[in-house]
Amino acid sequence: MNLSSDLLLFFLLSSVALLALDVARYPVAPRPRDFAVWVAALAMLVHPLALLLAEHFSVAVDLTPALAFDLIAASAIASAVAGRAPGGKWFLPLLILSVVSLVAGVQLLPTRGTGITGSLMATLLLCVTMAGAAAECTRHARVHPHSQRVVMLLALLCGTGALLQILMLLLALGLQPDTNELGDARTISNAVDSGWLLLKLLLISAVLALRSAKHSAWLDRVGRQLVDTANASTNDLLVVSQAFYQLPAAMLVTADDGRILFASAQARRQLSYPDTTDRLLEDLFIAVQPIGQQQVRALFERPDRQAELVLIRMIGVECGGQSYHLLQLDKLPFDFDILRSLLVDTRNDAPHEASGLLDHHFAIAAMADGWFRLLDPIDRYAGAGVFWDKLRLLSDNDSEISHLENGIATANEAHGWLLLRRGGGLSVSLRKMKTPDYKLFYRVQMTLVDDATRTGHDGPYAGTREAR
Repeated sequence: MNLSSDLLLFFLLSSVALLALDVARYPVAPRPRDFAVWVAALAMLVHPLALLLAEHFSVAVDLTPALAFDLIAASAIASAVAGRAPGGKWFLPLLILSVVSLVAGVQLLPTRGTGITGSLMATLLLCVTMAGAAAECTRHARVHPHSQRVVMLLALLCGTGALLQILMLLLALGLQPDTNELGDARTISNAVDSGWLLLKLLLISAVLALRSAKHSAWLDRVGRQLVDTANASTNDLLVVSQAFYQLPAAMLVTADDGRILFASAQARRQLSYPDTTDRLLEDLFIAVQPIGQQQVRALFERPDRQAELVLIRMIGVECGGQSYHLLQLDKLPFDFDILRSLLVDTRNDAPHEASGLLDHHFAIAAMADGWFRLLDPIDRYAGAGVFWDKLRLLSDNDSEISHLENGIATANEAHGWLLLRRGGGLSVSLRKMKTPDYKLFYRVQMTLVDDATRTGHDGPYAGTREAR
């Protein structure tokens, strides 16, 4: 080949720029390994690079054997399209035979007097190999739905390369050394050589486009696999959640902070179908008392004010580095002693608070320590008697006590404000509840309020008093 150094330099720089752009296109994203594309692209650079170096350093050497790399490039194109060694039983042996013949035969055959020069053999082998690569690309075009156009373009370019080599072969065979048309023939030959170089540049661009199309197809395939896996996992999760929801046991799943995540149908029926969205476990139960390792007793109030005792068994679950709790709810037989323990005995009231439990006659059934601190030393028998009599010991505001008594008799809740004999105020709240056998009892909560904090506590009561 007789090519100018400017054309060779343009070809090499353009090819390197295409390779650099392909590398920079996916700097981080994963991609499938495709060594055949790189072999094809780099092999097509060897012969022009050897010509440029030989011309620059003025080295007189026959570089026709370097066209063996173009044969390797053609086979690599076919391999990249097929995704394996191309052609099955005939293409790869033909390629090996062509490369060996080009490397050895170019040097040996002219010395044996056969009349076949090295350039003619290189042209013939390139023509056969490019035609084989075009046939291989055409054969595999249908198996590439995402890159069918690129594969057909490669087949067209390889076929064009085979035609160019045939044209060069015909020019070389029809040219006589002593003819007057020698100059015109050499001009045509140089034009064909330049066209071959341009064709190689187009082949490099098409091979890199094939790599990009195969990468897109690989991403699409991986995306579909991920979607299928996610759908399968979602379906499994739905089956598990439906199975858990239909369990015949009352079960809850809570996060480590007590937020309720899931409740079985039996648990929702037992708890009277509460709204568990973004609710904490403390929102469902009035009082909770630990009774052993991973077990607690809890008091639950139904919508009809009926108190229900529940035993909660807790099991810790670790998933994804986070802690969860699986809670099993079991009904407990109603026991007033357990109720008193939950509402009174386990409470640790603050110095300004008092709580207790009244029976259906408003007699004091149990009171926490805050109640005794409130009455001491006024009443020696603070744990007995009627609640209203005890309030009259603390306050002389008999009308307010009567209002509180009448309010709880006609409603489920009542609130009152008492002025203490010793100064300050007492906020009293009564809540009516029922046992499973429909016996009444009352939960008492009281808060001592001094003059400094009276305004905040007096506001709700003032509104109630005005409404009354």
